[in-house]
Amino acid sequence: MTEVHSFGNLPVIAHAWNKDRTQIAVSLGKNDVRIYHKQAGKWKLMHTLTEHLSRVLAIDWAPKTNRIVSASADYNAYVWTYENDTWKPQMVELQRTSRAVCCAKWSPQENKFAIGSSDKNVAICYYETEQRFWAAEMIKKKPKSTVTCLAWHPNNQLLAVGSCDYRVRIYTAAVKAVGDQPQPSKWGNIANTGELLHEFQSESGWTHDVAFSPSGENLAWVSHNSIIFAVSSKDPSRITMEITNYLPFRCILFVSESTFIVGGHEFSPLIYNYDDRRGAIEFVEKLDQQGASTGRQAIGRLFDQPSMQTQSPEPVTTHQSMITQIVPYQTENMNLSKISSADLFGQVVIWNLSGKKIKT
Repeated sequence: MTEVHSFGNLPVIAHAWNKDRTQIAVSLGKNDVRIYHKQAGKWKLMHTLTEHLSRVLAIDWAPKTNRIVSASADYNAYVWTYENDTWKPQMVELQRTSRAVCCAKWSPQENKFAIGSSDKNVAICYYETEQRFWAAEMIKKKPKSTVTCLAWHPNNQLLAVGSCDYRVRIYTAAVKAVGDQPQPSKWGNIANTGELLHEFQSESGWTHDVAFSPSGENLAWVSHNSIIFAVSSKDPSRITMEITNYLPFRCILFVSESTFIVGGHEFSPLIYNYDDRRGAIEFVEKLDQQGASTGRQAIGRLFDQPSMQTQSPEPVTTHQSMITQIVPYQTENMNLSKISSADLFGQVVIWNLSGKKIKT
């Protein structure tokens, strides 16, 4: 069963859930973060976080510590802590960042987070206990263009970074200040923070999103050229590529070790399987069962191009605009059983994956 939730007609740039899924934090393309609470089946606005001066581009909500990190085009990131019925902000010390902060992600253990910015910076941020502020340790061998996406490895010590220079990189992200002890990894040795372990080329087209599988052994990403890429730690030199006929994808999420879901300008999330043994990415099915009206057809209608339109009555999709983000919603036995997706028309959709062709 699919649940559709509307938060007005403004675009949902980013969204994040609290631990029990009774609250959602959203960025609606403005300079604030709005937190809604579900009461009697309806969403009620409970808090508005207003510290940012420009559009909020990323939100992540740590379920265990109940802290929110927000990143904005105002060059800043804030960590929000809930105390005495109020969300209190604390600015992250991003001294070398002078452009928009485009992405932010908590680590699996929630003792640090990573940010990426349009001035090519990637920082591992952690709380400096003695001086009581959020410090940022910059990665020195940084990408050559805007950092668009981040993904943490399950071991809490590796970070995948996608950027507009057509590349995805894997860095070490162990921080001694939070007590990290370097662990063995199939992607390479972990020693100091910010060491570049791998760099993967994405042909052409900037990277929109990147994701690790639940075990961390597989990595996949999507780029603006409508191509899906995947690689396994068993053979990092072998990159699998699937050229699709769809409009560009904006987001990707592993739901099991071998299955991931992508979404973007096509309006409907798509399920793919990745087989690292054969080096193959195979389309499975569209998540939307309503016989989809594609994003390509929508562009034809927008510009009134008859050649791009169909003569048959137009089917209706759940999303009627570009999917901006896909995030986990519910997990069962290490695999995702529900996900949520957001779009430019103010909708957040919760998808039930039961009965879908998900490989374990």
